[in-house]
Amino acid sequence: MSLLAAAVVFSTALGLLNLLLAYGIIRRLRAGNRDAPPAFPVTDAESVGTVLEDFTARLPDGREITARTIPDGALAAFFAPGCGPCAELLPHFVATVGRSGLSAAEVLAVVVPGRGDAGAQEREYASLLAPVATVVTGEEARAVEAAFGVNAYPVVCRVESGGRLTALARDLHELVPPVTV
Repeated sequence: MSLLAAAVVFSTALGLLNLLLAYGIIRRLRAGNRDAPPAFPVTDAESVGTVLEDFTARLPDGREITARTIPDGALAAFFAPGCGPCAELLPHFVATVGRSGLSAAEVLAVVVPGRGDAGAQEREYASLLAPVATVVTGEEARAVEAAFGVNAYPVVCRVESGGRLTALARDLHELVPPVTV
């Protein structure tokens, strides 16, 4: 009888331990998701054809970019430090845009400030993008992000002069024509 009682006590204790661990895992997952960017609606089909909200972003060299000064057919890309898909897209984006024949004035790269201590990664993204794009960082990037309605990353889009969105994608395949050699 004492063996049966010991087995019941052991099973109950094991069940309570399992419940406690599951509770801890769920709390940890929920806490981690608070810092994640929200899921994806700038890149829905309804955004194509909309006109950007007006914005002004001052670049480190003193130039200003607005929704009206973006050149016709410009490529705009949004990256966020700490975003896994952004880190995967970044080298491909730099290489593809570099081979595409687009000038840096025709490509707008927005590096949205990350949460916490992402400053070093933000500077790294900006330095990688600078040879092929006009790069907007810091609080100026937040203004551009809000004007485009971006709330998930990465996002790549085409913009007409006057600030009308003509195409949106999560990568470059649809937005940058293949380069023939």
